[in-house]
Amino acid sequence: MLTSSFIFAKGMSEELERALWAKGLTTWDALRKHRGEAIEILGNNRAQKLTESVAEAQQALERKDHAWFRAHWPERENWRLWKGLADQERIALVDIETTGLTPGYDQITVIGLADGTSARAFVAGKPQAGDEMLPRFIEVIRSYQLIVTFNGAAFDVPFIEKHFREANFHFDQPHIDLMPPARSLGLGGGLKDMEKALGITRSAEIKDMRGHEAIQLWGAWRNGDLAAYKKLTTYCKADCVNLKDFAEAVYSRKWAKVFTAHAREFDFDAIKGQQQSLF
Repeated sequence: MLTSSFIFAKGMSEELERALWAKGLTTWDALRKHRGEAIEILGNNRAQKLTESVAEAQQALERKDHAWFRAHWPERENWRLWKGLADQERIALVDIETTGLTPGYDQITVIGLADGTSARAFVAGKPQAGDEMLPRFIEVIRSYQLIVTFNGAAFDVPFIEKHFREANFHFDQPHIDLMPPARSLGLGGGLKDMEKALGITRSAEIKDMRGHEAIQLWGAWRNGDLAAYKKLTTYCKADCVNLKDFAEAVYSRKWAKVFTAHAREFDFDAIKGQQQSLF
């Protein structure tokens, strides 16, 4: 959970965070109630600074200030924001298709967006019924509090921001790129390979499809092939929809490795009561 993390505080290392968890300080609330336990590990001054940082984060969470988390949360630890920061319908699962790999030179053909309840396609040129014009994306995305991609830090996000540079568009939400935490768990290959390893399936029509084929489908659609258009948009939306199950799998495995393996739960009130009864 988000409120079990201390890694965002200045001067906090993974080792110190694990020491706090092992001491029983497994939530922000536990730290607030039992600051003396933190003092034993950090010293008074550092424990005070940590308490202040946690209070600031708590206030940002309560006022739903997603920009605060983008500014203060370590990017490598953004996977922790999957649960606790935003309701599922306010999380944007995003994927793009393009004519190539170079932002500013190659063009975006489709942007897919799913949020756990629906999947949408924003398409360059003339979208078919049920899909939307590409520029509409920058209006829609502003209502979301968290962005989730696979390899989006290197590809999707810079491509989108470059494409809409004349509109001065930039993402201001925290962004979870699922590729680094997935790789840290030993998952190899691309998204589709990792999905298979985790038991995540796709429809028969697109289960073996890869990104290079999306470029070919766009070319076919430009020549009037409606079936190519439908397959392309189906593929892009499936990439987004599947990110939800993929994120759940990566998050649960990372949390077990990072938190559960080190955390210990204590009933501080009971322990203190036992200590007092000895005197």
